[in-house]
Amino acid sequence: MAKDLSANLDLNLLRTFIIIAQEQNLRRAAERLFVTQPAVSHALQRLRNHFDDQLFIKTKQGLTATPYADELYHHLTPAMDSLSKALNSTLEFTPAELDGKIRVALAPQFLASIGSELYLKIHKMSPNLNVEIVNWSATTLTDIQQGETLLGINYDIENTSKALMRKELMNGDSLVFVRQNHPFSGTHITMEEASQYEFACLIIPDRTEQISDVERILTQNNLPARICFRSTSAQTVLEVIKETDMLFPCIHDLFNYPHPDYRKITVQVDPTLSQYKLVSFCPYKNSKDPLTLWVMGLVSELLTQRNSAAAS
Repeated sequence: MAKDLSANLDLNLLRTFIIIAQEQNLRRAAERLFVTQPAVSHALQRLRNHFDDQLFIKTKQGLTATPYADELYHHLTPAMDSLSKALNSTLEFTPAELDGKIRVALAPQFLASIGSELYLKIHKMSPNLNVEIVNWSATTLTDIQQGETLLGINYDIENTSKALMRKELMNGDSLVFVRQNHPFSGTHITMEEASQYEFACLIIPDRTEQISDVERILTQNNLPARICFRSTSAQTVLEVIKETDMLFPCIHDLFNYPHPDYRKITVQVDPTLSQYKLVSFCPYKNSKDPLTLWVMGLVSELLTQRNSAAAS
């Protein structure tokens, strides 16, 4: 009779196995598990003895899973997620009782416009929760998938992992921000008129690292695109346009009040070219997680309030 591998197996070992498989590095696995590296090494040895397989082999880059470990990981991950949901499904979600730490990643324009407000909303309702609001980076999608980041907000991104759920929050409006005394005095600007000016643009990881959206749209319309400055910081771009005649394209209103230094101009652009949807990203396994849905709801509420205030 075949050995029952589920008998007398500590579930904490399975969680350690999953983290090692994701990190492929014992030091990083220990950091995620909040234990020492020797403790992770000891757990790995117990796993090897239990499954009678090396599971992970040392390489110059770290650890590589054996074929058996790779198959085991793909079977265990959904099973452990289901177990976690089953154990927690009867618990009532009460924000005031939350503790621990969460991380939310926002693309630069959203970090600038709602980052502080989002923290203050969460803190007011969950004073014991440690909150990190971070800029969207090149590793954000991976961090979300691996559970290091609760969710992320960005424009829509193509070809993301099938393990990630994309939820559309709203459509963005094509705007440019300029200094108050900019030579273009109108409230609406055509693409032809905009192409007469230089641009200062945001670098949005996973979206506009190689080419900016304004450059793509103007090129499709056979118009020149003079991108003179780019940054991952919305505040830095704003400081640049305050001292120049550059246009700052943004598909989200950065201010919910009349700003003394800047004004916004609506861009008349074919909506089929813009494809600007404001999207939240989270793992499919967390699509019904109360904490994820709560934070997502707060983000959606803030974005709606910002757009409503800007339109009024």
